[in-house]
Amino acid sequence: MKFKYLKSDDELIFYSIEESVLNDIPVYTDTVPAGFPSPAEDHMDLDLNLHEYLVQHPSATFCVRVVGESMIDAGIHSGDVMVVDRALEPQNNNIVLAVLNGEFTVKRIKKNRTDLYLVPANESFKPIKITETMNFQVWGVVTHIIHKL
Repeated sequence: MKFKYLKSDDELIFYSIEESVLNDIPVYTDTVPAGFPSPAEDHMDLDLNLHEYLVQHPSATFCVRVVGESMIDAGIHSGDVMVVDRALEPQNNNIVLAVLNGEFTVKRIKKNRTDLYLVPANESFKPIKITETMNFQVWGVVTHIIHKL
């Protein structure tokens, strides 16, 4: 899989997703403990196609690079690449890419009986209550985060 540069605004860089010649990555079915080491078998059972794994709706899916710290407690850091699917209907508690008053933002969408909020995953930021006077649109649901270690 490769990313093709599409456009950039002041804070976000958008990419389309293209399949590359190298689609499959070997997957070893043995588990890897995160605690004490144990002997591992050199045994590969299947291949993982990253495009198929990350992209459910190819014509409605794109990637965007994150800038900012408002979602760090959800594991989304500045510089990460989000996979965003515009074909999915946003559900309560989904992380979404939204446009609010002409600006892109990444937040968790929360709905109660009467109100809709965009909620950050960082205590330094406050939730945003969506009102009728705001220009608001969900651009897509974040389905995966690509994060370098």
